[in-house]
Amino acid sequence: MVNKRILKVGLDSAAPFPMHSDYNSGNFEGFEVDLLQAITRHLNLEVQYEVSLWSTILEKLFKGELDLICSAVTVTSSREHILEFSNPYLYFRLCAVVGQQDEYLTVQHFKGKTIGVREATEAEKYVRAKFPANNIVYAVTNKELYRKLQAGKIDLLIDDSPIAGGFLQNNKKLKIGMFLPKTDSSYAIAMKKGDVALKNQFNETLSLLKENGTYQQIYKKWFSEIQF
Repeated sequence: MVNKRILKVGLDSAAPFPMHSDYNSGNFEGFEVDLLQAITRHLNLEVQYEVSLWSTILEKLFKGELDLICSAVTVTSSREHILEFSNPYLYFRLCAVVGQQDEYLTVQHFKGKTIGVREATEAEKYVRAKFPANNIVYAVTNKELYRKLQAGKIDLLIDDSPIAGGFLQNNKKLKIGMFLPKTDSSYAIAMKKGDVALKNQFNETLSLLKENGTYQQIYKKWFSEIQF
């Protein structure tokens, strides 16, 4: 009997639901959990998750201490220089989240606003580039970020639209104030630089899952009520 290859997979400890829930919650689930399970089952691979801070898992993957990250990794040109990426499995935009009582936004509304973002994210880069004069408040976790908005410590927050949608499903006091223009992005599975064989296997399997309808079933399960 041949032993299965075990993949060490990094997970963000600040779980970006509905991509995935908290690994240690006793109810580990989400879009990426189901997708990775479908891919690795087809390839006869086992998964061993390692949970840590976002910046830590990125560093570990770069050093080769992890095989991949499947945890809402946005594909960027700078990351493509140091990591391999599978084909994208989800397309989305950045969005601004506000209180339910607030008006819907245009970019002009951002003037003078206190904006919340998670540290070390593409949302942070966007805010720093587009609104350098604004007061920016940082959070380490998604929960902390949304709590700040509810507590009135920030006027709005910027987040990836799928993750914002997941939070808003369980919080009717908040809403998406606008989708930010020219922020079209994608999530993909990040792998060690040079691990082209694994990348090709994952890409072939992703294509197969889309052809046989498995991908669509997983997508519908997690995103049928989320707009992004």
